[in-house]
Amino acid sequence: MREIILAVAFAFFIMCPRMAGMCAVISKMYNVNPYVTAIIGGFIAVPLIILMVFLTINFGITVAIIAAVITDILASIIAGTFELRYGVEIIVIAFFVWVGVITADKIAPMIENVLRSYFRI
Repeated sequence: MREIILAVAFAFFIMCPRMAGMCAVISKMYNVNPYVTAIIGGFIAVPLIILMVFLTINFGITVAIIAAVITDILASIIAGTFELRYGVEIIVIAFFVWVGVITADKIAPMIENVLRSYFRI
């Protein structure tokens, strides 16, 4: 039962406006049903999510972010929307995600202490 509850929580983490937006954009570009695209793409994504979990657990967040950059670029190439500018943007975004993950662990406790003292929690 615990796995089911945590899997539901994980499903909420996966819900992402970026993915929905990309599905809508590519479906509109190629005049296909976005719901069918989302369903089929969701099934195809399951092993990729498992791969990302494996990479994160066994090799760390840096390798997982590199894999995400590669798959983002592959997705845009497959969809026929790749431009060098988009590739550079993906790399810049990934860099900021990486910096955010590294610094959040250090900054969050400081912010938490400030909030606790301010709100007397």
